[in-house]
Amino acid sequence: MVKKTGRLVAASAAKKSIAGTRAIRRTCLILREIAAARDPGASLPQLVVATAMPKSSVHRYVEVLLQEGFLERNEAAGTYRLGAGFGTRETQLLVARARPFLERLRDRFNETVNFGMLSGDNVVYLDILESARTVRLAARVGDQDMVHSTALGKAIAAELPTDEVRALLKRTGLRRRTANTITRLAEFVDHLELVRRHGFALDDQENDMEGRCVAVAVPAPRVQFAISISGITSRFPMSKALEAAREIRQVIVELGGQARPPHPVTPYP
Repeated sequence: MVKKTGRLVAASAAKKSIAGTRAIRRTCLILREIAAARDPGASLPQLVVATAMPKSSVHRYVEVLLQEGFLERNEAAGTYRLGAGFGTRETQLLVARARPFLERLRDRFNETVNFGMLSGDNVVYLDILESARTVRLAARVGDQDMVHSTALGKAIAAELPTDEVRALLKRTGLRRRTANTITRLAEFVDHLELVRRHGFALDDQENDMEGRCVAVAVPAPRVQFAISISGITSRFPMSKALEAAREIRQVIVELGGQARPPHPVTPYP
């Protein structure tokens, strides 16, 4: 009988621990393949071939990574690429460049300013500058929110092809957050026409009954970003929200080095 030393026991335990991490290894394999893929990303059939895993298994892993923000889906191409959960270099640079502009907006309105992007099927908050007021609306960096009930989500959705928006919302559903939340897909698609026509997105007590928020999309070649300002409805009336939307648009013009806004911000009916 061979007596096990402490070192041998530790090595055996480590081996057993590693042997029990098949799911983690499979996840890493999928992420590695997607990271190595060129634009527009890797398709599900490509991942099945590359990983030698059943299609159903690959799909389950991919769906979890989408929900957690580590992947984003390109509906038009039917492919996947790394999402905001990895804090890609492109995203990090944009967040850093936008910070002074976000500070200007916060100081101008003394309300919370948010910078977010679409990651998978949700909006993820990349940067948040909170109002100094005691009562304020604020999420946390890294938090995810629904597309259909937030100004950030609406602003981004208005920049996407309608078929892509429909597919996204069929996956997530349009959950009711307040009595004002749009919960019908056809109505939401029509609402996006208002966003495009008036130059900004409005969350009017749709995500929180005490909150009002305005957002404008930030033009980008690949991923979708937006900037929003949110405040308590009692001190953030529609007139101030409209003014905030115009200021956000001006900030986006300066951030992108554009000569002028593509079209003016106008009041909602």
